[in-house]
Amino acid sequence: MTLVNIIFLIVSFLVVAYFLTCLARIWRTLNVVGKGIEENRLDQLTHRFSNTMWGGLVQKKMFKDPIAGFMHAIIFWGFLVLSLGTLETLAHGVYTPFNMTYLLGSNYLYKTFLFSQDSANFLVLLAIIFAFSRRLFFPPKRFTTLTKSSKIDAYIVLALIGLLVLTSLLTVGSASYFEKGLVNNDFIPFSRFLVVSFKHLSLEIIKVLYQVFWYFHVLVLFSFMIFLPHSKHQHFIWVWPNLFFKSLKSSGRIRPMVFDEEAESFGVGKVADFTWKQLLDGITCVECGRCSSVCPATTTGKSLDPRSIIHYLKDGFNKSMAGSEPKLIDGLVTREELWACTTCGACMEACPLDIEHIPSILDMRRFMVMTEGQVPKELQGTLENLEAQSNPWGFNNDTRADWAKGLDVPLLSSGQEVEYLFWVGCAGSFDDRYKKVSRSLVKIFQQAGLKYGILGKEEKCNGDTARRSGNEYLANMQIEENIQTLERYKVKKVITACPHCFNTIKNEYPDFGYKPEVIHHSEIIQDLISKKLIQTSDAIEDLSKVTYHDSCYLGRHNDVYESPRKTLQALGKKNLVEMKRSKEKGFCCGAGGARMWMEETEGERINVNRTKEAIETGAKTIATACPFCLTMLSDGVKSESKEKEVEVKDIAEIVSENIVVT
Repeated sequence: MTLVNIIFLIVSFLVVAYFLTCLARIWRTLNVVGKGIEENRLDQLTHRFSNTMWGGLVQKKMFKDPIAGFMHAIIFWGFLVLSLGTLETLAHGVYTPFNMTYLLGSNYLYKTFLFSQDSANFLVLLAIIFAFSRRLFFPPKRFTTLTKSSKIDAYIVLALIGLLVLTSLLTVGSASYFEKGLVNNDFIPFSRFLVVSFKHLSLEIIKVLYQVFWYFHVLVLFSFMIFLPHSKHQHFIWVWPNLFFKSLKSSGRIRPMVFDEEAESFGVGKVADFTWKQLLDGITCVECGRCSSVCPATTTGKSLDPRSIIHYLKDGFNKSMAGSEPKLIDGLVTREELWACTTCGACMEACPLDIEHIPSILDMRRFMVMTEGQVPKELQGTLENLEAQSNPWGFNNDTRADWAKGLDVPLLSSGQEVEYLFWVGCAGSFDDRYKKVSRSLVKIFQQAGLKYGILGKEEKCNGDTARRSGNEYLANMQIEENIQTLERYKVKKVITACPHCFNTIKNEYPDFGYKPEVIHHSEIIQDLISKKLIQTSDAIEDLSKVTYHDSCYLGRHNDVYESPRKTLQALGKKNLVEMKRSKEKGFCCGAGGARMWMEETEGERINVNRTKEAIETGAKTIATACPFCLTMLSDGVKSESKEKEVEVKDIAEIVSENIVVT
């Protein structure tokens, strides 16, 4: 080893040590700053490892935007290939004669290695040029709202990667004029193409250029390693643990709060109240804006931008690392942003890094409601109604079964043996419009000979509205009362027409020790039709005049997409007409996250935006499978003055109207 080799070894060691020290400091700080109680993130290790490999290597979510996905895949997979070349570069700097033949042995394997490096460098260079051009000349809308610092950060990283692969190509191309094993090597076509003009230069000049390119390549490599821990693109590192530690439960599930009688506050009111995983979400985020581009609040001009929410976590974490304690609510984030969220889950569905936006938003709502006592005025009345009468409208809960008068609907309290509990829900019990859906379901159940019953006045609100409005104490009280009732009647199977009831009982009641089989009415209806327990006519001759709106809490949060469609498809021969945003890309009606009980004062109304899309399909019927969606889309049709042309119906009503009574 020469003195130059020794110096290179020392510099390399210092750069790598600095890089690893920065990462270790960030990881330690996550666990020091994030003092919130985190759930077990080490269960189902095989499943977690599989998720990490699938999300990190295959990157399926990235390809939802085909152009960006393909470009990102080339850069990412190219980088994986080039990592071997980086190791060769560092080893060569320490011991000049070294190249990969020392490890590969076979000349054929070495040529294959050279071709892989040459091709990967060239493809990554093309992808970087495209990425630069895209950001400069035809950026997606989600890029236009980036902060100046984020844009600069992206350009720096792209420039460093571009220089890294360009100098690698030039270095290898120059060496091909004099280095044994590279001369006249057809396995490095792109490198040789870039330096084809060098054939007119003397060998001494080419060797000088080689040294310049090699040292510049190393300088860029070291600069990249020093810059990365301070860049938003450190997601290269943190994406792996973030994918590994993601929640394996339904995205619609909100974890219960641990109540400590000695606690000074509840929820998240400062950065230190977040958990380490929530802060990990923050530093993992690359601010690509995919979440923002699908968020119904952002899309319709509300102050909420889910990308900003995660940026606030990152900003707060960085300031905490620097020794300050930034103000969170009314500091980094506004109350208006937090209350604008419909908890539809579109942000989490779109995020390729599996960042969990909703839990952080709801944790801050919990602080505002349970610690500060700050609740929007219109929501205050709803919470009071829930506490007094166990339903958001405030109707006397003793009248909960009045909708069923004259229908011969059995009560569980009668002692009649049943297989299913029909969980009617607040809307099915008290909302005049949705009572019709409850009656339609009764007709279907009775025609099929289903053994079912209801709780009547013993049923309480499931807890969804209270939880998502931040009042965890009230939600817990409702949930525990309901579980006591369900356990008393030994209920094993629950049918419900409301996706919010469905989601809460299925995904959140197990946290309280009760786990029944929960079935949405679209699933049971499809099952009854497939088993020919009910017969339907082909009265809907043209299903292309029917479009189906996916409820967020049924579809995106619980993956129930096909049952409603198959149910409707059984009523006609032609296919349903789909909206542009459907299934996992479906657009929210605007009522989730307790927004059903609040007014929209910013931008366009979410339900109007969605209704316009449904009307544009040319459909005469908008089918729904959720009481909130039915209400919001009906209001949307009225606001567009289309009541005479378009009707909104629940799928149970449509099936009930077309049953062949036997």
